[in-house]
Amino acid sequence: MKKISYDLFRFENELIKRCNISKNRFHKVRNTQWKRIYQTITETYADKTKTWKNGLHWANTNGYSPKSMKYFLGCYPVDYATWFCHLPQMISDDDMVYFLIDKGGDWHLGETFWIFESAIPELVKALNLLNQTTFLETGWSDYYIVSKKFQWIIGFNHHNIISCIGKGLHLDCFKNT
Repeated sequence: MKKISYDLFRFENELIKRCNISKNRFHKVRNTQWKRIYQTITETYADKTKTWKNGLHWANTNGYSPKSMKYFLGCYPVDYATWFCHLPQMISDDDMVYFLIDKGGDWHLGETFWIFESAIPELVKALNLLNQTTFLETGWSDYYIVSKKFQWIIGFNHHNIISCIGKGLHLDCFKNT
């Protein structure tokens, strides 16, 4: 656990410094918040109907919960290095979001997600740097962007596909591709 905490702390500080962004506008969530946020996201979006894909780790590849799929908005092939530049069109700039980086694992053994809170312009800067540096040399990761009110989720997977579920996203920028 200490290794994960140190890596997360280093990752957060390096990202903030290299992107020249304020910690008020991009920061890891407090340890006391992490469990509630993670549980709410998994209860809302993770498919728990099949034992081999019960967690959020598989959601952006194998599917989200049947309940949340009622609000499925689509999957779109994207360029991993630039797609996130559309986030200001997709989400209000004033919104803060949760940004979850999938560090691996499975539901039964324990998924590992680093969870950050970010404003959209700062998240665009962060994703630009992360893609240029192979996630600050920690390796390519799948990730999720989630409404702080848990109204929608955007999943990015290693197949360069984004999946979008929920209410309030504006996806016109992807509908012509």
